[in-house]
Amino acid sequence: MINKAIVSVPASTANLGPGFDVFGLALEMRSTYTVEVLSLEEKCSIHFEGMGADVLNEKGFKFVGEVMDYFERAESVHLPPLSVNVHTGIPLTRGLGSSASAIVGLLSCFEAIMNTQFDTGKVLKYAIAIEGHPDNVTAALVGGFTIAASDKSEVAYMKVVPQNLKVVVTVPSSFLSTKKARACLPVMYSRRDAVFNIGRASMLSACIFSGNYDLLSFALHDRLHEHYREKFVTGFREVSRAAVRAGAYGSFLSGAGPSIAALADPTKAEKVAKTMQKAMIGLDAEAETFVLDISAQGIILQTVEDEKP
Repeated sequence: MINKAIVSVPASTANLGPGFDVFGLALEMRSTYTVEVLSLEEKCSIHFEGMGADVLNEKGFKFVGEVMDYFERAESVHLPPLSVNVHTGIPLTRGLGSSASAIVGLLSCFEAIMNTQFDTGKVLKYAIAIEGHPDNVTAALVGGFTIAASDKSEVAYMKVVPQNLKVVVTVPSSFLSTKKARACLPVMYSRRDAVFNIGRASMLSACIFSGNYDLLSFALHDRLHEHYREKFVTGFREVSRAAVRAGAYGSFLSGAGPSIAALADPTKAEKVAKTMQKAMIGLDAEAETFVLDISAQGIILQTVEDEKP
């Protein structure tokens, strides 16, 4: 019997401009989730360390409990007393998939402990049900660039690992809740805007899958969410323009924001990062800029079996 599961989960950036709630890209910045089975006499314990640990040790218990409850209902099981330890390496509420990472990491640990065979499809289905949309959770689970779609009965995705591409991300010190960022979006869109995004999203996916990035600057444009959310994002236009001037293929709001991401050739990524950071400093805004690899692998799972006779 498996009595301990350790799961490393990458960060992710979603949407990539026009692929609203559909596109995801796994980033080599990780959080680690360790779940260990306790004796029946012990009580469950939850502990956080790393980025945002002070906040999570006050408010993160409810979230972990909700994921546990969902798993138990979905599987019709009762989890044993567990020790849950989370090391967060992903900035919280910055548009880098911190909640998706937690959902995928915790579900993967529970799945590994309770079932003899790990079922990626099941974990993805559960994660989408909890998160509400498939973009971040799919990339976090399987890695690479993903296109995902789901309804009540079916989940489908495609994945490719882009080559010769870096992701530069400027992460402001301020946070933006996904709930607030979604609330500002309109209920309906014009046909013109819908067609615009279909064209750009199709072009973007073709660029990524083919490895031909010549048209990325054309494809990374959106009319469904960025225009409405940029009022919550300090320096969105200035940092985006700076990235392109420095040689990036293009830039976009990372997920719901407020982080701003750019895709760049590896030889130009450091220059792009310095220029984006300089643009934020020019606005007297606190931020940190990272040059990140695309994570080819999603979750990395380790299990420990009970050695008792």
